[in-house]
Amino acid sequence: MKHILLPSDYSDNAWSAIVYAIKYYRDDICTFYLLHAKPLNPSSLATLSDVYIKSIRQQSNQQLLELKQQVLNAYKNPNHTFKTVIKFMELNSAVDQFILDTKIDLIIMGTKGATNNKALFFGSNTVHLVDHIKTCPILIIPDQYNYKPIDQIVFSTDLNRFFFEKIINTISEFTANNNAVLRVINIQTNKALTEIQKYNLAVLKSGLKRFETHYHSVPNYDKKATIISTFINDLNIDLLIMVNYKHSLIARYLNQPIIKTIGFKPSIPFLILPDNK
Repeated sequence: MKHILLPSDYSDNAWSAIVYAIKYYRDDICTFYLLHAKPLNPSSLATLSDVYIKSIRQQSNQQLLELKQQVLNAYKNPNHTFKTVIKFMELNSAVDQFILDTKIDLIIMGTKGATNNKALFFGSNTVHLVDHIKTCPILIIPDQYNYKPIDQIVFSTDLNRFFFEKIINTISEFTANNNAVLRVINIQTNKALTEIQKYNLAVLKSGLKRFETHYHSVPNYDKKATIISTFINDLNIDLLIMVNYKHSLIARYLNQPIIKTIGFKPSIPFLILPDNK
């Protein structure tokens, strides 16, 4: 059984991510956790009556239950169970606390909420969550993205860091479950691979030998984000996978707020893997 966490702020973007999750796992037995985080200011709480605080909690729970019913009405599936979770704290703290108590295989969320600037691709909640959560993969669904089967997957790596078993297993799972073609892209920064890169490439090839895997070494002719976006468009890629290493491409680009500055706006689902053992 899969345990999938679906954070929601009730925006259209969050709904798109929920729909994607339901359709992607339509044939799997899953428990989906609909999580809404609503921070309450501690200083304000001191001046509020217990009756008012109770009313806030009841209203929040009711809104989340209505979302659950909306999901059940639109996408009823005997394989799927939905549970609601309300946390009165910031989203990253809420998710962190929840996954400490509950075994979660994957977090699926939208790129941004309803109130984010349209110039931003990743909203602040998404950025903070990716920065904060280091134990669970996060699948980010672009705004207004319509579900389609995954036929082509690209894994972008610089080959400079070791591949732990969990990373290879997760890439393998997504490839196998979709009977997809996997493409590994390395953007060249040196004329030849270093010894460490050669070793890591050998480990990767050994771990992925069961699948149809193509390895691409691309000249560093432009910004890395632009190269990856071009690769995605040219080969009709359906899923982008990257590992969230410290000081990695993801870390640098998530901290850049304006998309025009960094040229990174993947139009497909984006799976971010944590760097852990």
